[in-house]
Amino acid sequence: MPVVAVSAKRLNDLLGKEYEMNVLVHALEQLGCDVEDTAILNLYICPVCQTPNDKLESEDPPKRCDYCGHEGEEYFELYGSDKVIRIDLLADRPDLFDSGGLSRALKGFLDLEKGLPELTAMPGNIEVHIDKALSSADSYRPYIVCAVVTMPPLDQNSLREVMRLQENLHWGIGRDRKLASIGVYDMDSIAPPIRYSTVDPKAFTFHPLGMPDTLMTPEQVLTTHPKGVAYAHLMEPYKRYPILIDAKDLVLSMPPIINSDETKCKIGTTCLFVDVTGTVESAPVDSINTLISALIEIGGKVETVQMHFPERTIATPDLTPGTITISYEESKRWLGLEYTREEMIAYLEKMRFSVTPAGERFEVKYPAFRTDMRHEVDVFEDLAIGYGYERIEPKLVPNLTIGKARKEEELSQLVRDVMIGLGFTEIMSLHLNSIERHFTKFGMEPGENHIIVSNPKTIEQKIARSHLMTGIMETFNKNRRKTVPQCLFEIGNILLIDSSRETGVSEYRHIAFSIIGPATGYAEIRMNLDALLHELRFSGDYKPVVHPSFCEGRCAEVTNDAGLWALLGEIHPQVLNNFSLTYTVSICELRLLKVI
Repeated sequence: MPVVAVSAKRLNDLLGKEYEMNVLVHALEQLGCDVEDTAILNLYICPVCQTPNDKLESEDPPKRCDYCGHEGEEYFELYGSDKVIRIDLLADRPDLFDSGGLSRALKGFLDLEKGLPELTAMPGNIEVHIDKALSSADSYRPYIVCAVVTMPPLDQNSLREVMRLQENLHWGIGRDRKLASIGVYDMDSIAPPIRYSTVDPKAFTFHPLGMPDTLMTPEQVLTTHPKGVAYAHLMEPYKRYPILIDAKDLVLSMPPIINSDETKCKIGTTCLFVDVTGTVESAPVDSINTLISALIEIGGKVETVQMHFPERTIATPDLTPGTITISYEESKRWLGLEYTREEMIAYLEKMRFSVTPAGERFEVKYPAFRTDMRHEVDVFEDLAIGYGYERIEPKLVPNLTIGKARKEEELSQLVRDVMIGLGFTEIMSLHLNSIERHFTKFGMEPGENHIIVSNPKTIEQKIARSHLMTGIMETFNKNRRKTVPQCLFEIGNILLIDSSRETGVSEYRHIAFSIIGPATGYAEIRMNLDALLHELRFSGDYKPVVHPSFCEGRCAEVTNDAGLWALLGEIHPQVLNNFSLTYTVSICELRLLKVI
């Protein structure tokens, strides 16, 4: 995981009180932060974009800018150093990615403040008009939220802090800019209203960040600019590229790749325009709420922006607190602790919640930047932190048991050894998927036997997987420029609706294995399945079947009276095209046993 270096002096300035380094480290650890160490951080300035860069005292000075991509022969100029606390970032707590968010949490934990932090956004008059073309398949990045923030003049340290938080949010929420990307600009360089539209990547030019004297087309940016090369894969499926442009046709940015040089933030900037674009609705909202809340903590004043979508107009950001109701008795049962109702309220206020009785339950309001709040159990976790991990007495488990591997794990290990012996490489993919990737791309109808997530964080996590082929095909896609043949396998569980069970679900342990290459086919994948079945002492009957994911006449199903089931064959050309693959793929999926 990425590591953020937080200035101890900056934390103390924001806290309004002087704490020793060891006190800050201890408090952060009790808050649940993973503190790696303390160190001296040297601070440097990029000679081109003037953005601050940093390196540990033990590291060589930088020659390449992390932000504009400029790389020179000389080391960057040193302008200062700082004592820092280095913290491993936790993806579920993006509100703790910077000194502003950490100081806000520490104010509660150290009893300097309590309850909901005050987050307000005054009505503003800046408008953004969104082109409906951004919802089309040619250029799909339809979601955007914006804000205007008036700040104390940015100095080298605060500018570095804002830029670092932006990149960390790209990792923590934006999935490396795939789901959301953030742009921060000098508002004084922009002439509103602003348009969010699309352009032909070959017939439009602008000055990308760090290249004030060079006009480039979006296509050239992807092949020439360091940031363009790094994120070019995000634009591969599209014929037209997103662009943010002002009333004077000045380009703000080409999301999610690069800002323009003319609108960059610099030392002395006092008014920021912030945009977050994305491919799912929740990620931009979570990103801007987290970023704006951090800017408020370091002195920012926020104004909303009127977002004119083709079908609606909304004002962003919306910093309205969320609400979860919890049970006092249930919280004690989950945590195994004893405390009064008044104490529970005090502990939660310490964690920056507000709590009011609501009948037999309690209504807990949480700030907009707490993107991890989904269930009352999430509140219980913070309740335990407010109570104090140090106060929880460790106790021995009263029952003595001797552990051993479950049956499915023993069988899986045997299968793993066999597949490695056959020359396959193991992968592991996510259990949650989208309907498009899991069914549509395979030419299958979703049916009614798969699990649908009722409140998914993104559309990419809408369903629980009912087969293992998606992970393998996506891995082939990501490695399509590597040499072939490639031989992959995955062992994992799949979930299917089962009304006969109390939970309504049955879980099975499967293996899928596959080969991509110019000469693979049904015969090769069957040969490997025969070898695996032989090693497992399994046997079955092969019969031809018709399946939408496979070529007709090159697909078979294997069954026996003991419940064995396998599907194997050669992937249909249309499915290959859907995954942008040019070589033949043969694949097999085998059910090993029922888990529950």
